[in-house]
Amino acid sequence: MQRRAVLQAGAFGLIAAAWPSSDALAALATTQRDKLEEAALKAIGEKACAGVQIAVAQDGAMQYSRGFGFANMEAKTPVTRRSVFRVGSLTKQFTAAATIKLARLGRLDLRAPISSRLPFFAAHPVFTALELMTQTAGLHSDDGEPAPGAPTQTDLARAIAQQDTVFDFPPGTAWLYSNANYIVLGALIEAVTGAPFARAIEQLITRPLHLRATAIDKMHAPSPRAAAGYSLTDAGALEPAPPMQVEQAGGAGALRSTAEELCRWHDALLKGRLLAPPDLALMLAPGRLRDGRLSGANRFSADDAQYGDVQYACGLLVSPPGEKSPSIVHYGYIDGFAAVLQTWLNERLTFAVACNGGPGPALPFRDIRRALAPV
Repeated sequence: MQRRAVLQAGAFGLIAAAWPSSDALAALATTQRDKLEEAALKAIGEKACAGVQIAVAQDGAMQYSRGFGFANMEAKTPVTRRSVFRVGSLTKQFTAAATIKLARLGRLDLRAPISSRLPFFAAHPVFTALELMTQTAGLHSDDGEPAPGAPTQTDLARAIAQQDTVFDFPPGTAWLYSNANYIVLGALIEAVTGAPFARAIEQLITRPLHLRATAIDKMHAPSPRAAAGYSLTDAGALEPAPPMQVEQAGGAGALRSTAEELCRWHDALLKGRLLAPPDLALMLAPGRLRDGRLSGANRFSADDAQYGDVQYACGLLVSPPGEKSPSIVHYGYIDGFAAVLQTWLNERLTFAVACNGGPGPALPFRDIRRALAPV
C-alpha cells in the first residue's frame, strides 16, 4: 500500500445477486432505467466490481436510486440505496469547498503563502491554497511506504515538506494532478480550525447539509452499512482489497458516502446552500497559471494530453467554454473502490455511481453517462 498513491486510481451466484435491491427508487423513463440496469449488470458480470450503486437527480429531486450486486460477497450482503462506499478523490471537492468557506469566514487567505499557516514550508518556494486547489502548486506525490499508524494531515504535510523531491515544477507554472496538494490542504484546514480534518469536514459541510452517511472514513470505525472493497486478481477473480489506513488519504481521498448523498451534495453546492455566489464562482472557475494562462495550457505530464480542453477548477473538472451542455465532474479511486459524480449545469441533472471494485475499462461509468447525457 502506498502512502498517497492509493488514490488511483462463482459466476452464476454473482449474476443472480446482481438484480436490483428491493428498495429501489425509479422515476426515469423505462428506456433509461433499462440502460442503467444493463450497465450495472454488465460491470458485475465482467467482474469489474462486486456491486454498483446508482443515483440520478434532477434539480435536487431524486429520479432514480438503485443498488446491484453485493456490498459484501462473503456475507452475501446486497447493495442497497443506503450502502456506504469509499469514494476516493471525490473527497477533493469537499476539501476545496471547506477551504473556500473558511476563507469567506475570514479565517484564511486563499492567496497567502501556505507557510504563513504551515511554517514547515517556509524554506520552500511560495505557493498558495488557491494553487493547491487548482493543482498548480507543483507538489510532488511520493509513492513511498505508508507512514505508521494513522497520522494527522499535518503530520503527512510535514512529511511532504521533507521529501527528497518536494516540487515537480516551480509553483504556478504548470498543471499536474497531485494528491499531495490536497493532503496539504487538509493540513491547512487542521491548522485553521484546530480540529482533526474529519471533524472539520463534519462541522463545515456534512452536518450543515444533513449529509448523514457522508464522512471522512476511518479504518477502525467504518460505517455499519459499509461496502467491502474488492480487487481483480491476475486469475480474473474478485478478492477482498487489502486493508488500508484510509485516514492517510485525508483531504485527497478518504471520504465515504452514498450515491444519493453525492447527488444531494452537488445540488446543495450549486444552489448556494454552502458557498456565497462569488465563492461558488471561484470554485467552478478553471485554474490559471501565474502568467494568466489557463492551467491546461501547460500540463506537466505528456500523459495528461488526454484531458483535451477540459480544465481543472477547485476539486472539479469543468467543461471547456462553448460546450452545449457544460458539466462538472470528478472520479474517485481508492483501493477496492471506484466512483464518479457529474452534474450537467444547464439541465441541473446529476448522477453518481459508486462501485466496490478497482479502476478499469469494464466499470459502468461510460455506459451510464451515455444513457443519461442531455441530447
